[in-house]
Amino acid sequence: MKILPFFTLLVIGLLIVMVVNIMPISANENNHSPLIEEMKENRQLWRSQRLKNYQYIYQQQCFCVPPSNTPLKVSVKNDKITEVVDLNNNQIIADLTFPKSIDELFNIIKDAIQRNADEILITYDQTLGYPTRVAIDYQKILADEEVTYTVENLSKLN
Repeated sequence: MKILPFFTLLVIGLLIVMVVNIMPISANENNHSPLIEEMKENRQLWRSQRLKNYQYIYQQQCFCVPPSNTPLKVSVKNDKITEVVDLNNNQIIADLTFPKSIDELFNIIKDAIQRNADEILITYDQTLGYPTRVAIDYQKILADEEVTYTVENLSKLN
């Protein structure tokens, strides 16, 4: 007979814990609503440029192995990264998958919003719409998982 009240209290306690854990997620989603709209508007502006051939200076800042934290010149032709040059030593980097394309940066922003990252700071180019700085801290209580991406000097290639 005494087991039934114990299980009732246990179930009520678990329900309270679940509700409390869900509430911050909902609040986070609401806080990110302006980021979603801003991302959509800028992505549309970027796509309207119809740039297929361009280059930019890219840097990923994080607690990661090189070529992270190194400025790279990225060349894009027909929407594909075709060449990456380490600007510290002018060496060509063979791994074309490391630097993020502009479209990949938009996907990273979308993913951070969907994952309810604790902090997302984004700056967009006002003329072309591409992200110039994306800083994400997925969990403030964790150290060394923050990442920042920067894109500078984007220019059209022939």
